[in-house]
Amino acid sequence: MTLIAEVGENIFEIKPAGNALEIFPLCTVYLVVGDEAALMETGLSVQAPDVLQALRTLNYDIRKLSYIIPTHVHPDHAGAAWLLARKLPQAKLVAHSRAVKVLTDPSILDRLMQGFRRVFGNDAQERFGEMLPIAKEKFVLVEDGESIALGGRELQAIHTPGHDPNHLCFFDTKSRGMFCGDALGGYCAELGITLPAIAPGSDPFLILKSIDKLRKLDPALLFFSHGGTSSDVTQIMNKFAKNTRECTRIALNALETGEAPEKIADMLAGVLVKDTRLTKKEYLASSRYFRTLMIEGYRQYFNKKI
Repeated sequence: MTLIAEVGENIFEIKPAGNALEIFPLCTVYLVVGDEAALMETGLSVQAPDVLQALRTLNYDIRKLSYIIPTHVHPDHAGAAWLLARKLPQAKLVAHSRAVKVLTDPSILDRLMQGFRRVFGNDAQERFGEMLPIAKEKFVLVEDGESIALGGRELQAIHTPGHDPNHLCFFDTKSRGMFCGDALGGYCAELGITLPAIAPGSDPFLILKSIDKLRKLDPALLFFSHGGTSSDVTQIMNKFAKNTRECTRIALNALETGEAPEKIADMLAGVLVKDTRLTKKEYLASSRYFRTLMIEGYRQYFNKKI
């Protein structure tokens, strides 16, 4: 089931039903409409039919969609890019130059999907769909500070490495909303929990620098790719930064002393459920994939630094 809501002026949230923790890695997609329109994120390739159906439900003429914009290359954000590019041949894909190298190269995509299977299981491709390369001519490259004009509004690219080196957030000039991808992790409003953006290849200290960069833009809204929309900008950013610092300290110390992954997960859960509507037991029961991704991310970062 997919939920559709207008969450800003001519910004429509296309969100899988359920809280972001339980349905992870399903991704929230946004339709942003000016004189032209853009689709922010693509979701997994298995989400493509639901995204296209949502556009029809909104009575939006998909032939007018000009841009498809995944914030970074991970399969939950760009997995359906190849499929949507085929279904919407007039639309250009917008990405960082480093992301284009990944999304156009079958050998790099294969390695990316191998990593995805290590976290989500050998049947991940069957459950979440495949990820195929896209022709280079389909892309518009954007770097930090450059904008995509939609007519009546612009989407400014903000390079926010940390979760992923090629990660971009996009600042909508009309709503002053920030499409934050995974730069601010996930947010479950119904549970009151913010989830750190640690994954394989992440740098937690770059994540913290990117948070500071986003703060300076003073967004009025946050559009989460795992979760929904929130106007509690300062509170969420502060909590996310605090949780990232504390989880990083605990995880790196625990890896230094040789703690088992299950023990590290339990220690991090104690941080993440503070001031939420979740108990530690409830979090551990519903966060299998997210926990696996986070601990593997910390393990890889730790091993690079020793």
